[in-house]
Amino acid sequence: MNLKKTFAGWLAHRYQLVVRNEENFAERATFNFSHAQFISLSVVLLSILVVFSMALTTTILAKWLNPAHAERENREKLVQLALEVDRLEEQTIQQKNFIALLQSIIAGKEPPDNKLVTAEKKQTNKAAMPYSPEELSAADALLRREVEASGSFSPSVHSGPNKDVQEMVVFPPIRGVITAPFKKKRGHYGIDIVAKEREPIKCVADGTVIFASWTLEIGWIVVVQHDKELISIYQHNAAFLKKVGNFVRAGEVMAVVGKSGSHSAKPHLHFELWYGGEALDPEHFVTF
Repeated sequence: MNLKKTFAGWLAHRYQLVVRNEENFAERATFNFSHAQFISLSVVLLSILVVFSMALTTTILAKWLNPAHAERENREKLVQLALEVDRLEEQTIQQKNFIALLQSIIAGKEPPDNKLVTAEKKQTNKAAMPYSPEELSAADALLRREVEASGSFSPSVHSGPNKDVQEMVVFPPIRGVITAPFKKKRGHYGIDIVAKEREPIKCVADGTVIFASWTLEIGWIVVVQHDKELISIYQHNAAFLKKVGNFVRAGEVMAVVGKSGSHSAKPHLHFELWYGGEALDPEHFVTF
């Protein structure tokens, strides 16, 4: 009993904390407290500190203090990396297919596979074209009216083997005389158009330059990827004014007529149209 009274008295025993001025000993503040009040305040402060620390370990400091959080983040990163690897593998396969097809087109050979994967090309076209399809259609219509009014171009409305290509507005790259028509069975996958040297070559439709380089046999060559899987090829140029990745408008000058390459003896343009890996006769779609 005496021990309880002694402990109760110790808890109730009061103290006074006085704050004085050091120079004149004047009282500035006075604090009265007991052991019970001091213990209660300490418990409250300690509880607040514990709760605040636990909150930090599950939020801001979780990545450093919580091993489970770090493990969860690592699993999420591994899943994202696996998905990215799968996407890159699929993209690589599509690019290989496209490069193989493009090489066969440039070499004038029959493509190894007429079914080219188009997902990557559609994604590339979407990223490369800074305009929406509605804006491009409106621009095509406006350009067609202006060109028809000027008389410099006359877009074709000939029937062809593919409905999608027929619906496109395709302009002639140059004006000239066709000396070698389209002969697919003989390995001639385009037409030869004789024109004056250094005459400007214009793009037949809106598209993105996907190849612009030099080869020994066909000289300077430009390849343009258009909408709806259409590809146009321009060979034996004297020079080209666009580079890979450039977006080219229909009717925009992108090269000049020349006779570059070992297969060319006089200035002319070898022009080809391809759709989905199949060579098309340009005369079915363009009025020269």
